[in-house]
Formats: sequence, C-alpha cells, structure tokens
Amino acid sequence: MIKRIYEFLASLSLGLWLMGGVMALLAAGSFGGEDAASLNEMPLFAWLGTAPFSASWWLWGTLFLLVLMAVNTLLCSVEAIRKRYGKSGFVALLAPQLMHAGFLLIVLAHLLSAKGGEKQAMQLFEGSNLRFPGGSFVMVDAIEVETDPRGMPLDYRARMRVVEQGRSTPVTVRPNDPLFHDGVGIYLKQAAPFPYPTAYVEIHREPGAGWALAGALLFTAGNVMLLAVRRERRTA
Repeated sequence: MIKRIYEFLASLSLGLWLMGGVMALLAAGSFGGEDAASLNEMPLFAWLGTAPFSASWWLWGTLFLLVLMAVNTLLCSVEAIRKRYGKSGFVALLAPQLMHAGFLLIVLAHLLSAKGGEKQAMQLFEGSNLRFPGGSFVMVDAIEVETDPRGMPLDYRARMRVVEQGRSTPVTVRPNDPLFHDGVGIYLKQAAPFPYPTAYVEIHREPGAGWALAGALLFTAGNVMLLAVRRERRTA
C-alpha cells in the first residue's frame, strides 16, 4: 500500500494532472468578482484570512494542488537520480534536477511573500520622507510632471534621496523604474502637479524576491543544459 502511494505521488502523470488542475482553478478564480479583486491589495495569506470561502475556494484548492506538486517534483527528482545514476551523463542527469529545484524555490518564494509580504498605497509630497527600521530614510526632493500643450501628462518622476549612515544617494523613481531599499520596493504609480506636486506610490515588501530570482536562474540553467544535451544527441 505504501509503495503504491509512493509510486502514485512520484509519477509524471500525476504532475501533469496537477498542473492542469492548477490552471483550471486559476482560470475559475479570474471570474471571482469584486471579492477576489481585493486580493491585489494585500498579501495572499492576509487575504485568505479575511475573504469568505465562496470567494477564496479556488485559491485554497490551488494551494493544496501546489503542495502536491512540490511533493511530486521532489519525489520525481529522487526517482530520476536513483534510476539514472551511472546510466547517463552528468549534465543529462543534472539538468532536470536544476529545473525541479528552480520550481521548488519559486514556490517557496511565493509562500514567503504570501506570509510576510506587505503592500501599502500612499501619497508623497515634496519634502516628505519614508523612514525605515534601521534608521535610514528616503527623502522626496522633487516631483516632476511633463505635460503636452493641452495639459495632458506625458511623463512623471520623483527625485528622491536615500539617506543612510550619513550618506545621501540621489535616485530618480519612474513608473517603470522603482526604488529598492532595505528589502522594500517603492513604485511610482502616478503623479499630479496640482494643487501641489503629489506622487502616488505603492510600497511593497517581498521577502521571497531573492528566492524567486534564484529559482528562476536555476530553472533557466536547467533548460539551457537540457537543450544542449538534446542538441548533442541529434548531431551525434
């Protein structure tokens, strides 16, 4: 019985079914209405703790399937190493495991951000500042909005200074060029010149960002190595 459960959890077909199930649940969640739309305003686990089950059922189901996918991925790696060790080249054996490790790190990253992430929207004005626990702060020096002759906004930016340990570093924050400081991202969403220069920003804290980057790099490296192995086999 235990052997059958292990073989089921380690099977490739289970992984494919789980992937399809996750996609179906995410597709169903995209029609969740206003209750589901509030998910974008707060960390995942905070939202799950307040949302009614009628609005969050698809996310609970997705989390359950992702846990099974993580177990399936880990067991698939164990089985692949056990069966292929010594029978295939090192690169051919390592490449899929790097992809599996990358996927697991990405899942871990999202769980960390879902638990410890923060998101806050606020208005900043010239002369205002954001203070951080370590004593550093970000000062807003100028908020600039470029307009066309009709007064329509063309571009906007916020000129800031990061002050830390007596050092002042000037930075310019734009809509597609956020500021990252002390594990926090400052994103400029909009700016208005009247009645006085105002910047509308979102403050994000993503504890899993580093793990997500590491997972993406491992997954990419595994893909490149696997493509190289297959190309070698075709030309051999």
